[in-house]
Amino acid sequence: MIDLKKMSENTKLEVALEILSSKIANMSKQGYTIENKEMKNLLEERTQMYKGNQKIIEKIIREYGPEIKKIYDEA
Repeated sequence: MIDLKKMSENTKLEVALEILSSKIANMSKQGYTIENKEMKNLLEERTQMYKGNQKIIEKIIREYGPEIKKIYDEA
C-alpha cells in the first residue's frame, strides 16, 4: 500500500492523473460515453483533481489505483 502522507502533492497529482486517465480510457473501450453517469462522474473528478482537491486526488489513488493495477497485471 502506498503511504500517501510521504508523497509530495505534485507526485500525488501525477499518479492520480495517470490512474484516472487509464480508468477513463478503459471505460471508453467498454463503450461508455460522456452521456453515461459513470463517465460524467469521472470527468467531474478529473476537473476537481486539476483544481487541487486533495480528497479527490487521494480517492483516485486509493480506489481506482488497485483496479487499474489489476487490469495491467492481468494483461
